[in-house]
Amino acid sequence: PNANQGAEPIVAIAEQSGDYRIEVRSPSSKAPAGRYQIAIIAQREATSKDKEHVSAERAFAEGQRLRSQRTAPSRQAAIRNFELALPYFQSVGDLDRQALTLLAISFALAESSEFRKALDNLRQVLALTRALGNQNLEGTTLNLTGGAYDVLGDIYVALDYYRRALVLFRATGNRSSEASVLNNLGKIYNDIADWQKAVEYYSNALQLSRVLGDRRRESIVLHNIGVVFNATGESEKALDLFQQSLLLRRALGDKALEADALSSIGTAYRLLGETQKALDYYNQALPLRRVVGDRRLEATTLDNIGTVYAALGQPERALEQHRQALQLQRDVENPRGQAVSLGNIAYVYSLLNQSQKAIENYNEALSLFRGIGDLNSQALMLQGIGRVERDRGHLTDARTRVEEALRMFEEVRARAENQQLRSSYFASKQDAYQLAVEVLMREHANDPSQGHDAEALQASERGRARSLMEMLNEAHVDIRQGVGSDLIARERELTQLLNAKAQRQIQLKAQKGSQQEIDTVNKEISALEDEYQQVQAAIRKASPAYAALTQPQPLGLKEIQMQLDQGTLLLEYSLGQERSYVWAVTRDSLKTYELPKRAQIEKAAKLVYDLLTARSQSKAGETLKQKQERIAQTDSQLLDATRELSEMVLGPLGSELGVERLVIVADGALQYVPFSALSVVTGQLSVAQRSRTNKGLQTTDNGPLTIYRPLIQDHEIISLPSASALAIQRQGLRNRKPAPNAVAVIADPVFSAADERLGVQAKTGAAKQVQGDGSANTRIIEHLADDSGLVIRRLKFTRQEADQILAEAPRAKNLRAIDFKANRATATGGELSKYRYVHFATHGYIDSERPDLSAIVLSLVDEDGKPQDGFLRAREIYNLHLPAELVVLSACETGLGKEIKGEGLVGLTQGFMYAGARRVVVSLWNVNDKATAELMARFYRGMLRENKTPAAALRTAQMEMSQQRQWRAPYYWAAFVLQGEWR
Repeated sequence: PNANQGAEPIVAIAEQSGDYRIEVRSPSSKAPAGRYQIAIIAQREATSKDKEHVSAERAFAEGQRLRSQRTAPSRQAAIRNFELALPYFQSVGDLDRQALTLLAISFALAESSEFRKALDNLRQVLALTRALGNQNLEGTTLNLTGGAYDVLGDIYVALDYYRRALVLFRATGNRSSEASVLNNLGKIYNDIADWQKAVEYYSNALQLSRVLGDRRRESIVLHNIGVVFNATGESEKALDLFQQSLLLRRALGDKALEADALSSIGTAYRLLGETQKALDYYNQALPLRRVVGDRRLEATTLDNIGTVYAALGQPERALEQHRQALQLQRDVENPRGQAVSLGNIAYVYSLLNQSQKAIENYNEALSLFRGIGDLNSQALMLQGIGRVERDRGHLTDARTRVEEALRMFEEVRARAENQQLRSSYFASKQDAYQLAVEVLMREHANDPSQGHDAEALQASERGRARSLMEMLNEAHVDIRQGVGSDLIARERELTQLLNAKAQRQIQLKAQKGSQQEIDTVNKEISALEDEYQQVQAAIRKASPAYAALTQPQPLGLKEIQMQLDQGTLLLEYSLGQERSYVWAVTRDSLKTYELPKRAQIEKAAKLVYDLLTARSQSKAGETLKQKQERIAQTDSQLLDATRELSEMVLGPLGSELGVERLVIVADGALQYVPFSALSVVTGQLSVAQRSRTNKGLQTTDNGPLTIYRPLIQDHEIISLPSASALAIQRQGLRNRKPAPNAVAVIADPVFSAADERLGVQAKTGAAKQVQGDGSANTRIIEHLADDSGLVIRRLKFTRQEADQILAEAPRAKNLRAIDFKANRATATGGELSKYRYVHFATHGYIDSERPDLSAIVLSLVDEDGKPQDGFLRAREIYNLHLPAELVVLSACETGLGKEIKGEGLVGLTQGFMYAGARRVVVSLWNVNDKATAELMARFYRGMLRENKTPAAALRTAQMEMSQQRQWRAPYYWAAFVLQGEWR
């Protein structure tokens, strides 16, 4: 009963004289080594009181045994045994045994969801432990009391009990119980959506549990960290943690914990859109819940099943499940559970178009969540009310509720110091921002004079690139100044470990390593990434410079217009489930247009992207003639696809496009499409005009002919993640002096010990250098691995590209880092900070799941042929000092990354902007080596000889390429886009 603290009495009556042996063993074969002493404190003829004592101890021991079975009947039987034992301990004044027995009853009552009864007992236990001066037992009592208050909804009372328990456990050195209370503190912070603190406490609990070899608690903490990731939108990561936890729990044979893991796996699948898998796991969990007899968690599983039925279009079945859940939660007096069930019932009523019932249930749930103090859940209920009010046309009420929800979501988001958690949480709430846009635009349609379209634009800006804004805001200060050297050293160490593991991951993929090896490395990378995020959060928390920063705020219409020049049109897109919108903003006007729904636009955009990139694809066994026929067919399809998409997203704008410069803030799949490849309708030819124009041509279409004009012929095109991010960037770079030198080019790195640039001796025994054409002429290494290992082909045209660029530059003060000098040391050593234009011409590596591991690939061997780390990863780019006017990433897919809703494509671009680049030119697909060299020569000629702005020079270069027969296809020239400052 005392675990590894204090004395354990052994009471027995010997029926006959003789020698007896006492065997002492741990109940766990994996318990840590320990010491004990044994002493006889009484040896006499047994009395009737002794017999009562033995009976009490046996009843107590039997109660412990029954409780450990973790079923409803066994717990009730355990309580009866404890109640048989208690009167004896009270009669003899054994305070220690009274406390343990009442505590055991409290545990059994809590496990049966009878928390009010448990609290009555715990108050007695607390008084007894203080009278005894037993700090360890007092800590256990405080911990359980905190748990009871937590479930009953008094979470701040619970928080106080947990904190007091933690102090006592640390004072007594009880590390096992310390791990327990750390986990519980994490759970409280998770419930109030303070994800950063939750992960901090869980991480500490996990580390301590592993040190102690406590697999049960390890499984609990892994599961709870998964709950955080589910809540913040990283369900794939959550699923992995839940499955790890399930394996541990099955090995332990704990049915209650197994049911919990199965239910959470179901939730992860539900959030990933795999509803049938979710239902299968919930149905596995439900009978286990009933066997265990935990009515509170049985209700949770019923709620989950109801949610799946709602998703499957069966609202009546869903309502039945939620009502059962609500009754169970009321039976056990669980306000949080009641609120969740009420919210679910409200949602089903909204599906059934019973709006009044929906709002009544949402309001009841809202009241309960306010009593608990859970901002995140309050905001979800307000969002639900806003949606119902919108649907029944009460737009003013809807706007009020949605605005209140957004304020709460943003307050919750701001609590997290971990930038990754902020981004994930923000992404999971994008539907609330879309709802705000929808409500405001409906109000605008009803009354265009009230300026609701401008408010909708601001709501769109509130839902975009907030993490990038914050990072750009902090980029102009040294957040590491004044931070402890141990944190800085650990950050550096973790970066090195992550680089090594990421390199190993690439090698395993290239060498077709076993799935087990790949999974092991992935888990190691995940663990290191989690720690890295924690260290970064700790650095920000400890940084005086970071503490002094104020949170940047999204811009309103007037502030956005101040960022624009005459002749510049900002097009900001918002893709919605039912309808989409584009705001057309100039320096002195705002117009809005309704577009088709998200699914329709994204389908068209993805088709365009697939057809644009078809030339970089190669098919096994395809002959040259077959390839030419395939490309001709896709080029024809591309023409139709780009026109269809153009009519969707540009057609409604009409005459608004008569400007010199377009600034595009895209959304969803539109981020993958270069607007330079789109076109606009400039008129139509009548049948008669068409006959004269196309004299002698055969056509089956007797109607008028629509005339399309490529967008790039009349416009510079710039991409932005948001208008507000540009404003923050401009503010940070204001009055910055240009770097003293002109151009730095890093090109034609050495990737292999078999490279011809190495001497014969260095090449001995090296793998044969692979040459190739077709897809091998693209600049991305994911397409270049074969069975012989990690083979990255040389890009010979990057050398020509470097020489052509430098030929256009002023003769002095340039850097030509080619061959072995095109390495990480050159990139990270500080030399590049002296140049206004920094150009990387090499391979790219894009990790769409872990954007911080995306990289520019530099020399992988030194002059002696020895391997070296040549991957300049996004995480390291953030730490560069690179005050360049322009960075060009002349590699493949450098503009891509992990798409995080609300944040856009997170990858290399943000890294260079954080490092100080005023603007970045990046690519959206696997660019052709030779074509890219040609494009870049023209681009730099425009900037360095003709004094054009980067945006104008890029437009001119792309126009020239499009007019040459060899490079006419948009695949060759449209991939590169300019992001950032156009002035």
